Amino acid sequence: MWKALDLAASYGGEPLFTRTTFEVGATDRVGLVGPNGVGKSTLLAILAGTLRPTRGRVQFPAGARVGHVAQQVPDPATTVGAFLDGVPGEVARLDRERRVLEAALSGTANDGAANDGAARAGAPAGDASRLTELTDLYARLDDLGGWSYRARVTEIRDRLGVAGFADDTPLGRLSGGEQARLMLARVLIEEPTVLLLDEPTNHLDASGIDWLGGYLAAFRGSLMVVTHDRAMLDRVATRVIELDGIADRPQFYRGGYTEFRVEKQRRWERLLLDFEAQEKARVRLVEDIERTKGQAHATESSTHNDRLRRYAKKVAKKAKARERRLVRQMTATSWLARPETRPPLVLAFRPSLARADRPVDTVLAASGVTVRAGERVLMTDVNLRVGPRERIVLTGANGSGKTSLLRVLAGHGEPLAGRVDRAGVVALLPQTHDELRLATSVLDFFRARVPVYIDEAEALLRAYQFDDDVHPRPLGSLSAGEIRRLLLATIVNSDADLLLLDEPTNFLDFDAMDVVEEALRVYDGAVLVVTHDAYLPKAIGCERHLRLADGRLTDAAAVVGAVG
Repeated sequence: MWKALDLAASYGGEPLFTRTTFEVGATDRVGLVGPNGVGKSTLLAILAGTLRPTRGRVQFPAGARVGHVAQQVPDPATTVGAFLDGVPGEVARLDRERRVLEAALSGTANDGAANDGAARAGAPAGDASRLTELTDLYARLDDLGGWSYRARVTEIRDRLGVAGFADDTPLGRLSGGEQARLMLARVLIEEPTVLLLDEPTNHLDASGIDWLGGYLAAFRGSLMVVTHDRAMLDRVATRVIELDGIADRPQFYRGGYTEFRVEKQRRWERLLLDFEAQEKARVRLVEDIERTKGQAHATESSTHNDRLRRYAKKVAKKAKARERRLVRQMTATSWLARPETRPPLVLAFRPSLARADRPVDTVLAASGVTVRAGERVLMTDVNLRVGPRERIVLTGANGSGKTSLLRVLAGHGEPLAGRVDRAGVVALLPQTHDELRLATSVLDFFRARVPVYIDEAEALLRAYQFDDDVHPRPLGSLSAGEIRRLLLATIVNSDADLLLLDEPTNFLDFDAMDVVEEALRVYDGAVLVVTHDAYLPKAIGCERHLRLADGRLTDAAAVVGAVG
């Protein structure tokens, strides 16, 4: 068991969380949830020891090995092979020495790294001596159960989509998503006893997410994972800890995502009922006190009877005492405050005049389309028709070209061959935000895409949880979740006939996901969505499933349960 004791942290002088205390058992699998910006990633970094808290401490048992995926690669010049081979531990060291000796004996140790490794291993010059040392290594690996290590490394690399990275590739040449998968692979290879993961599914495809879910569900140590993947939490978590940004202490729940949401709603309803009952009692008491004071005052001022006047004064004095007692009760810690909620995200699509005035039976048609990225052809002969109110989910492995296809369909790129015809307004929500001009202010970015007067733009931004002090800030200062909300705000005000959504729930918290799903349910246009979120397609009514594999786009089975 390990403990967080009275932790507190702040950002920019503003407190993120305070009085955070909890215990995690040796085999607990905990989901850490809460709205964007409440400090979940900060808390993980504090637990991992890479960030100091404002107050409090973390207590791990002796011998605990903490695994945490860093936000950045340690050295961009480090190669993939060296990064994965740098795993600590006796078995990993012996396996490195084994491979160096095997390469030397087979005559394939022809690069500097292998020769350096052989020197470090202390391999004698003669083959006979090397063979003897290798035999001893085999025996030691056998004693330690190390023969499964290489198979485990191979499986993790394959399942997380990093098997295709050449060992001599510098980390700096990998994309951000590739680096994230590689660092996740490294942490899993280390086999820590405490595993701290921050959004581990963000850069995985459906098969990778499915494998990781099984791995974490069977993990023998303690796990704390920050994720907005609801299906993952249901599959993995045995407990949920919530930082809600309102209470100064974390909230604790049993079970996964579904149990957490049901219990959270039940607690809210109970608090509201208790508060309303308290308010009714308070109102009755205040009215009784005021009525008693009024009657006493009326009696005292309307009679000359000394006995009645003395009695009225006593009654008025008791009423004042009751009033003071009520004030003390209202300031006591046992008095219930009105249950607070965070300002809700507002997301409502405008009815499209284009759809009302110009009905069509096809909003987009692709014929014989070939798509490439650089010199690589991703897909050929893509034929696709999208009806005016169709809901379609598109799936495929990482690297299959889903994002590139959406860009071509939206007109943000030209096909190598074929044509795309659009019969209405097509809006694209990209998966990444790399192309945004980071110096542009939030307000200017919004008004450039939504042609409204400045006061209306400011009102709309407030509805999307962007307060007035955020409007002049540059995009580069926003979090990934804030940029996601800003892009959604521009899309829902675009009068689009077709929405092309690339991982729309990435970086959104659970409450925002609920709002996005509800808005898409009532949206009267067509939707083509790329997502690894197992809940989203069913929630928004997708009835058609397209799969991109081996350069071909095909219709798959019915959507329910088919994502992936």
